[in-house]
Amino acid sequence: MELNNSKLEIHAKDVERAINLAALELDVDSDDLDITVVDKGDLHSDSLARVVAIIPATENDGDEPRIVTINKVLTEFLYYMKIDANICVQDQETDPTDSRSSIRINIVGDNLASLIGRRGETLASLEYLVKLVVSNKQNRWTHISLDIDGYKQHREHQLKRLAQRMANQVQQFGRPIALEPMPPNERRIVHMTLEHNPGVTTNSTGDGNQRRVNIQPSLLR
Repeated sequence: MELNNSKLEIHAKDVERAINLAALELDVDSDDLDITVVDKGDLHSDSLARVVAIIPATENDGDEPRIVTINKVLTEFLYYMKIDANICVQDQETDPTDSRSSIRINIVGDNLASLIGRRGETLASLEYLVKLVVSNKQNRWTHISLDIDGYKQHREHQLKRLAQRMANQVQQFGRPIALEPMPPNERRIVHMTLEHNPGVTTNSTGDGNQRRVNIQPSLLR
């Protein structure tokens, strides 16, 4: 496996948006970018456009854009873990020039289950570690949302469907239901999904990794 952090792959809904995102994150004019269009995408099938940009050289690592630091750190992590995968920047509805906004990174490849772990625990640990290393190199806290082959998005859809299904059962039978233990980010998805459901209320109980969401009829409040 080759240690190569000179390129940056961007995924967005169309090529123009992908190029603009690359220019913003790399802090250069889009006309000055060396861009290769890998896939133009398809709006009808929700297929994303994919472009690869050559990362411009910087004289001082401390002055490099956050995405360059993230790319270097993740590339080294994957290299020493002997994992062959692509690091992709995912488009999102935030301003990349705002240092407070999160940047979405998706690691794509084959046989990456070991990076996700049970209930996403390995992914959560990797995300936190990458944040610490990158923030230290950038001399400021850097918000990073790390995903593996779209696991987080898939899991979020699963949890939303589960929450709605369990809420329907609670309303139908009038009895509370306790979900399986979940990490904080997953419990938050359940709470937010049912936040505006007038028929149920939610709360979390338990300690540590046994903490879980309880869904109960609103009349029991």
